[in-house]
Amino acid sequence: MKNLKIITFVLAFCVINIACENDGGDSVIGYKNGALGNLTIVDGSATSIINTTFATLNLEFNVDLAIGNPNSYDLRALYQTVDGDFYGPVTLDAGVTTFPKDYVITGAEVINAFAELTGPSDLMAGDILYFYPAFTLSDGTVVETLTSDGSTNYYAADFNQIDNNTYFLQYAVSCAPQPGTYRVEMHDSYGDGWQTNDANGGNGLQLFLDGVLDQEVGLCNPYVDVPYDCVDESSNGTATLTIPNGVETAVWFYPGDEYGEISFEIYGPDDQLLLAVEAGSDGGPLSVILCAE
Repeated sequence: MKNLKIITFVLAFCVINIACENDGGDSVIGYKNGALGNLTIVDGSATSIINTTFATLNLEFNVDLAIGNPNSYDLRALYQTVDGDFYGPVTLDAGVTTFPKDYVITGAEVINAFAELTGPSDLMAGDILYFYPAFTLSDGTVVETLTSDGSTNYYAADFNQIDNNTYFLQYAVSCAPQPGTYRVEMHDSYGDGWQTNDANGGNGLQLFLDGVLDQEVGLCNPYVDVPYDCVDESSNGTATLTIPNGVETAVWFYPGDEYGEISFEIYGPDDQLLLAVEAGSDGGPLSVILCAE
């Protein structure tokens, strides 16, 4: 059984503790105390964005402190387009010193914060909006949770699984999806099923319809039971998901790839390839775009 939880936890712990090690040469690698937050979407609040109604949408969440002892934080927003361009980051709230803090941010406020966005028509299906804290430490060092290209700015691939914290939020922009049956071709190069956001199992590829988890697929693994009806294949398997008529939003969420072995392709109702995800890809909302006609 593959079980690297202890090893990866130790790697993750290094980023928040003062340590010093020699790299084999004359230089010494230094570490400083850091900080990470825990962001939680309020129950019943939107988990995705419909482009046409975003201006009147409220995004409700709170920011708490998960790790560290910073002096303050700034709430930042970053916008990624479906074409891979990044806007920002921009600061929405600065110098916050109390935890937790609740937020209600309107779509209009987000649009006004980014010079590149002039209205809802600038939001395209497949875009992603990020929220994250940037912490100021006691020595004045600023620790950004994400980099300007949306990459995580901390160490260890499984950091988001420690104590079930969520260190940043992602809101996928979508349109009303084309109804029909979608096919997912799933693969695991090691041949032991999927280990996604857990060293031995985890969640599958999830489909949220109108903000509610509706369907979940993946390859079964021989180690632990998974919390969904998986396909009983260890290397390659096929699953289908159905989007009915009248659905306003469809968000596909990928929990991640613990060992860099998982890949899959998503095909639309007319057997058109919509997205191919390579092994080792990061978790998060997926750009599966097929708008209703």
